[in-house]
Amino acid sequence: MIVGSFVSFRAARYLVHDDRIYPFAIAVVVGGLVGARVAHVLDNWNVYGGIGTTGAPVGSTIAGYIAARRLRLPIGFMFDISVIGIALGEAIGRIGDVINGEHHAIACSGLPWCVRYTNPATLGQTEYVHSVAAYDGLVMVLIFIALVAYWRRVRGKPPESRVYWAYLLLFGGFRFLTSFLRLDPLFVDGLQEAQLLGLVYAIGGGLMLPILTARGRVDSGRRSVTTTAT
Repeated sequence: MIVGSFVSFRAARYLVHDDRIYPFAIAVVVGGLVGARVAHVLDNWNVYGGIGTTGAPVGSTIAGYIAARRLRLPIGFMFDISVIGIALGEAIGRIGDVINGEHHAIACSGLPWCVRYTNPATLGQTEYVHSVAAYDGLVMVLIFIALVAYWRRVRGKPPESRVYWAYLLLFGGFRFLTSFLRLDPLFVDGLQEAQLLGLVYAIGGGLMLPILTARGRVDSGRRSVTTTAT
């Protein structure tokens, strides 16, 4: 959270030069924790303790929207810089998941990166399995790099929020795929809760990103015509 917030703060200084970014960040973090907790409880009615990161975007989006409106911050821009920090924070957070071995996966054999846990007090599996937490961590690093590159390309060019939708597309799509390696409870129609949420995120991002990109091209063309006419 600390590292991700720091990165988002640095990005926010491109446009927001006052301290309103701090209460906004707190709202996003708290909203994300609440959303993640709700997702975990829904996925594990009989077990309490822990969070489900796929529920975090819902809580963060709701809390971030409310905070941005109350603080009179540019919503699209704040969403864009927030997901950059969130992606990095999630990548770092997966290190803890690798250590405690709480995410169980399907069996793995013949691959040099198959892992097993040998400590008798571990939560991890004692047979060789896929390290899904490590996979997710690497994916989040790649998403972070992609988002930074994309943000540098589109920042200052309306419409805003394209980086946010790109995050949902990438995060949702990859989580849908990597969840096939997990042994999480099935939620609906043979799919895990994370896969259903991942599909929703990916579809939302896949629809909104082209729409916003096309709108940006139209607006850019209009500005060019206006400038030429002037």
